[in-house]
Amino acid sequence: MKKMLIASLAAAVAFTMVGCKGTNEKRGDEHLKEGRYRNAINSYLEAKKKGSMSDEFYDNFTLALVRAAEAEAKKDLNSDLINGYFDKASVNMADVQKAEVVEEYVTKLATIGKQQAAQEGMDYGTIVNAFAKIDSALVTAKAKGAGEAAVKTIRTEAENAYVAKNLSDAVGESDPVVSEYQIMKIAEMAPENADVKAALNKSRKGTRGYFLIFGEQIGEPVSRRIDKWGYVMAFPTIKMAPGSLSGELQFWASTGNNTELDPSKIKVVSTDGREAIAKASGGWCEAEVLVGKKGQEKIEKKKQAIKGGKGKLMNEFQCSVNVSFSFPKDFVPDYVEYKDEYGIGRKFLGQ
Repeated sequence: MKKMLIASLAAAVAFTMVGCKGTNEKRGDEHLKEGRYRNAINSYLEAKKKGSMSDEFYDNFTLALVRAAEAEAKKDLNSDLINGYFDKASVNMADVQKAEVVEEYVTKLATIGKQQAAQEGMDYGTIVNAFAKIDSALVTAKAKGAGEAAVKTIRTEAENAYVAKNLSDAVGESDPVVSEYQIMKIAEMAPENADVKAALNKSRKGTRGYFLIFGEQIGEPVSRRIDKWGYVMAFPTIKMAPGSLSGELQFWASTGNNTELDPSKIKVVSTDGREAIAKASGGWCEAEVLVGKKGQEKIEKKKQAIKGGKGKLMNEFQCSVNVSFSFPKDFVPDYVEYKDEYGIGRKFLGQ
């Protein structure tokens, strides 16, 4: 009985120590109250180092970090300190208890992301990172059950502003390949925007016969978020009808590998995720061959017929195969896909 009493007292003392505020935390609270956020952060870091923290510690520490980030953004919206403050705050979120602290964190993170995305003349990487802040805020809001509606509103506002500023120019590009690339950049940020969807659908219908090899045409560094298909495909001829799709499907490979073209790996995927495998017949693949008289030989690129059902798909060379697909009449083709151990390609068709 005596041992149990001693154990209970020890546990109570330990709990009391955890709940008490040490000198550094109290100093941090005072700095936070007076708006001296950097001083508050330093005091909280000292308190954490010494292990003397109260139940309110992570809430107040997070507020100091968030408010410091907000103050920094007012001076320099692109300051590296902003990310540093929010990174530290994100580590605290598992221990934050008050819903109002979570809401302040997610709304201010999303708001700064929105402000960064609205800047003029920013490179695409900056825009991607700005929207990533909003998306990170949304993930946290959902997980913690606070601020989700506010962050969704902020994201919608950021999307609409970005679309309004960029879509018209993207659609107006005279080169259809460049136009599609620019629309796809916008779609990465605003995938559910109705105007973006309509523009991308129209573009894809118009570029069915094109290889979308962006690096050769867009005149700017290519984003790997968009130019991500190792196999680039085109339909120079295509026929679509309810229940069927057929045409000449051409491949251009940028996987860095010389490999086998296996038509049994070609499939069409519907807008609701169903699949149909291709039936293939005939075709050709390009290859470098030695031609000319002995002693006067030279290397030329020539088309060689596919034999035995499979072709040789060489890096940065073309192949062509005649394909046909059969599927239910309610099957709406979205894209044709080819995937092997070296890469993946998708040709979106538009509806």
